[in-house]
Amino acid sequence: MSSGTRYVTLVALLAALGGFLFGGDTSTLNGAIPGITPLLELTAGQVGFVAAVGLLGAAAGAWFAGPIVVRIGRTRVMGIAGALIAAGSRGAALAGGVVPLGISRVLTGLGIGAASAVVPSYITEISPTRIRGGARLHVAVRHRAGTVRGAAQQLGGDFGGGRRGCAAGGHVRVAVDVRHRRGGGAIYFLATRALPHSPHDLVRQGRDDEAREVLAKLEPREDADERLSGIRESVGEQKTTPTLSDLRGPVLGLKPIVWAGIALAVLQQLVGISVVKTYSNALWQAVGFGTNAAFGISIATVGVSIVATIIAIAIIDKVPRRAMLGFGAIACAIGLGVLAWAFSQAAPGVEGPTLDRDTGIIALVAVNVFALAFGITWGPVMWVMLGELFDSNLRVTAVAVATALNWAFNWLVTRTFPLLAAEGLGLAYRIYTAFAVLAALFVWKFLPETGGRRI
Repeated sequence: MSSGTRYVTLVALLAALGGFLFGGDTSTLNGAIPGITPLLELTAGQVGFVAAVGLLGAAAGAWFAGPIVVRIGRTRVMGIAGALIAAGSRGAALAGGVVPLGISRVLTGLGIGAASAVVPSYITEISPTRIRGGARLHVAVRHRAGTVRGAAQQLGGDFGGGRRGCAAGGHVRVAVDVRHRRGGGAIYFLATRALPHSPHDLVRQGRDDEAREVLAKLEPREDADERLSGIRESVGEQKTTPTLSDLRGPVLGLKPIVWAGIALAVLQQLVGISVVKTYSNALWQAVGFGTNAAFGISIATVGVSIVATIIAIAIIDKVPRRAMLGFGAIACAIGLGVLAWAFSQAAPGVEGPTLDRDTGIIALVAVNVFALAFGITWGPVMWVMLGELFDSNLRVTAVAVATALNWAFNWLVTRTFPLLAAEGLGLAYRIYTAFAVLAALFVWKFLPETGGRRI
């Protein structure tokens, strides 16, 4: 590994800590939901609120990140994001009720959303084409960071609560203790202060010499000079990031490429991945599995996601982005369809619906097929393509809009799942299956290939 590649790797790892923090936040909540629900006597709607309110903050953080970047730059926005995550985490540790916990989760969400809107384009712009072209670095440092963090928190929830047999107090205590100890937001705030500015931002501000110095650290001098010329050509005479009005176009008021980015971001959530992340423990308990068994299944699913990410890193240099997303959507549809069938076979029981042994095994296989397919394709590749779809002059604003909608639909899916599940898990998973089929059609018909595109 060359010194330039090592430097890019370090910078991208620091920038991607936001994804690491989000994986922990989601999985910690997953471990706490089975305990919070009886402890606070929550209704299905209130469970959805507790699980999803932070996602509304994330949507708002992503939406406003673009305009703020125009004024103060990407690295400062990432620093503010770290401060918000730290404040929200601390507040959650001290919260004594649903409302204070909700407010704290909104603060955390604002920080995570802002980071998620800025980090993809930042990593894209600081990465040399030979690395970014395969998205190996982006996938490794952003997606796997969140997955590994999620696995660690899932294990914490398992051994801290379920294995000790205290499903209520144990899970709540685990969630609060982890938030109290981690201090991840503060670490992220400090890390962002060591990050270089994006060369694109520097050129846009007329600071070409500084951009050349940054590029010289990222790749060989001759490549840096060539890339600087390409950035100048891409940025042109425009020295500021465009406003929302610059996204307007002839197709229902927006440019076609903007609609492509929005559809990509929204469909990633509509296949129901947030349900698997946030509700997996409660879901398996709802169909008859015991507390320990439900935690074991959820941990196995996280392990499959880690394996999936490693596979994605290995193949993404060799397979077109569109092919990965297309085949991934088909595989997700198959897994979700089988889950819909399995849950529709659940028989009523004393404590709720139950699955027989054979159907339960089929459901376990199906959920891991879904997790594997999503983890290899839509999980990491959506974020990679979102940073590559747009020209330099549209990137920050377009990515912010698409990311905000990704979080908004994350909230919608998370918020509505308890209500859909109350009508029947089979119905919920049939809806997610339909969206997976729609995702496959969108990829093949409308999504352009971005692999190898020079940024």
